[in-house]
Amino acid sequence: MFIPERMRKVTVIGPQTVMERTVKELYRLKAVHVSDHKQDDGLDIGSPFEKAERLSSVLVTVRAVSAALGIAGKKELTNGFRAVGLKNLSELERAVRKLNDEVSRLLSARKEAEDELRKIAEQEAALSRVEGLGLDIDVLSQTRSLAFFIGTVKDSGKLKVALSAMTDKFDVAEAEESSGQLIALFIESSRRDDAAEVLAKSGFVEFQIEPLRGLSGSPGLVLEALGRKREKLQKQVEAAGRSISRLSSKWNDFVLLSEQIISSELEKAEAPLRFGVGKKFFVVKGWVPASELNGLEAGLGKAAGERIFVESEAPHHSEMVPVRMDNPKPARPFEFFMNLYALPRYDEIDPTLFMFVTFPLFFGFILGDVGYGLVTFFLLLWLKEKFGASSKLISLMIPAAISSVVFGFVFGEVFDFEHAFGYEFPHLISRAHQVNEMMLIAVAVGLVHLNLGFVLGFINELHHKGIFKAFAAKLSWILLQAAAALAYLSFSGRIGMPWQIFVAAAVACVVLISYGEGLKAIEILGLPSNILSYARLMAVGLSSVILAVVVNDLSGQIAQAGVFGVIASIILLFIGHTLNLALGLLGGFLHSLRLHYVEFFTKFFEGGAIPFRPFGSRRGE
Repeated sequence: MFIPERMRKVTVIGPQTVMERTVKELYRLKAVHVSDHKQDDGLDIGSPFEKAERLSSVLVTVRAVSAALGIAGKKELTNGFRAVGLKNLSELERAVRKLNDEVSRLLSARKEAEDELRKIAEQEAALSRVEGLGLDIDVLSQTRSLAFFIGTVKDSGKLKVALSAMTDKFDVAEAEESSGQLIALFIESSRRDDAAEVLAKSGFVEFQIEPLRGLSGSPGLVLEALGRKREKLQKQVEAAGRSISRLSSKWNDFVLLSEQIISSELEKAEAPLRFGVGKKFFVVKGWVPASELNGLEAGLGKAAGERIFVESEAPHHSEMVPVRMDNPKPARPFEFFMNLYALPRYDEIDPTLFMFVTFPLFFGFILGDVGYGLVTFFLLLWLKEKFGASSKLISLMIPAAISSVVFGFVFGEVFDFEHAFGYEFPHLISRAHQVNEMMLIAVAVGLVHLNLGFVLGFINELHHKGIFKAFAAKLSWILLQAAAALAYLSFSGRIGMPWQIFVAAAVACVVLISYGEGLKAIEILGLPSNILSYARLMAVGLSSVILAVVVNDLSGQIAQAGVFGVIASIILLFIGHTLNLALGLLGGFLHSLRLHYVEFFTKFFEGGAIPFRPFGSRRGE
C-alpha cells in the first residue's frame, strides 16, 4: 500500500514451435511487462511472424479510411473478428479494401469537382475585371502585327499622351477600378519595347490573363455559362460529402473495431522483435506482478504444454523495475499527481496515500467556505456524471471540496459571510480576525508536513545506506530544528539550560547532514523558507476572504438604492463570488500541489521509474 506492487523478474524459454501460441497467451494474460532483447548475450533478435507485413498494410489502410471519414472515438472490443461479423483476417482485409476503394472513389470525385470549382473561381474573378473593357475574350491576345498589354495604371490619360507622342497606331480600352484603371493596349508590333517602357513609367501592373486561356466570346455570356457549371459542380461536391457522411455513420463501429483488431494482431505478430532467439528456441524476459506469477505459469503451461519453462527471481537492487502503484481504491485518483510528477521507484515509498490525506486538507484550509465548498462539490458531481469515472482529476477534487465544506464550518463562513439576519455563524477560529493564530497554525502544519517527509526519507534511505547514514541524511534535519528551537528558548530565558549546548547540538546536526546528504546539505539555508512557505495556506485563503468581503459590502450598499439597486446587487454578488470561487479553486489547487511537489517531495522522494505496461494492454489501461 505504501510501496509499489511487488514484482518478479521472469524468463520464459521454449522451442520456436510454440512461440506463436506463447505470444497469444501472453497477450491474453496481460501480465508481463516485456523487456526488449539486446544482442549482448549471444542470442539474436527474433523476426516478426509472416503475417506482420500484411497486417501492417491493412492497418495503414484502416487508418487512412478512418482519417478520410473523420472517424474518432473508442469502441469496446470483444470477441475478436466476430465483433465485426467476420471470421478471419482475410475476410476483414477484403472488407477494408472494398471500403477503402469506395472512400477513395468519393474523395477523388469530390477533389476533382473542388479543383474545377477553384479554377472556375479564378476565371470568374478575371472575367469580372475584363468585362468592363467591353471586349470579347478572343481579342485579348497577341497577333503577328499587334502587341498586346493588359493591366492597371494610375492615370490612363497620361499614358495615352505618352503613347501619342510615339505613334498614333495604338488603341486603348479601359475600365475603372478601385486601384486605378484597367487598360487593354493594342499597338503595332514594332513598338512593343517602346510601349513597355512607357507603361513601366506609368506604374503599369500586369494583369494575369492565364485563367482566361481557352475561353472565347463575350465575358458576360461566359460568366453565365461558368455560373451554371459552378452550380452543377457544387451539387456534386455536396453529394459526395453526403455519401462520405453516410459511409462514416454506417462504418463507424466497423472501422474503430477493425483498427483495434488489426493493431492487436500486429502487436502479436511483431512480438518476436522483442525476444531473443537461438536456432531452435526463444527467450522472453520481463516483469510480472508477484500476485500474477502463478496465473502466468498456469496459462503458459496450458497453452504450450510441458515444452515451456518459466523461471522467476526477485529484482536486484540496481535493476530498473517497472512500477505499478498499489493503493486503496479511494486513493487511486491521486495517482494522477504522481503520473504528472514522477512515478516512485520500486524501492521507495509511494506518496500517493499521503497526498490522499494532505492535499484535500490543504485545499480545504485555503478555500474554507461552506458555500464555495458545496458549489464546488455539486459542480464536480455534475462533471463526473458528464465525463464518467475516467477523469481522475475530477474524482480527486471531490474530497477536496468536502474538506472545504468542513473547514467552512471551522471558520464559520458561507460565501464569506460570517453572520446573516443578525445571527453569527458558529466557528472555532475566524480567518478575518485571528490572522496571527492562522499564521501559527499554517506554520505548525508546515513543520509536521516537512518532518513527515524527513521520516519517510529515513525509511527510504534505510534500505540503501544503512541506519547510521540514513539517520545522518534525514533524521538529523529533525534534530537540527529541535536544537535551533531549544537554543532560541534558552537564549530568551524561557528554559534554564545554557544556549551554547543547543548551538553545539545544532552544529553537530549540520555536520551529520553534510555527511549524509553531501552537496544537498546546502538546502539547510533554505529550510526556514520551506517552513514559512506554508504560510500561503493562510495568506491565499485570507486574500479570498478580503475579496469576498469587498463584494459583499459593496453589494449591500448598492441594494439600498431601490429595486434597480437590488437587481444590480444580485448581479454583483453572482459575478463577484463566481470570480472569487474561480480564483479560490485555482489558488487552492496550485498552492496545495506546490507544497507537496516543492516542499514535501524534496525531503524523501526521487522518483523516475518507468510505468508497468504489460504486453497486450493498451496505453492508459
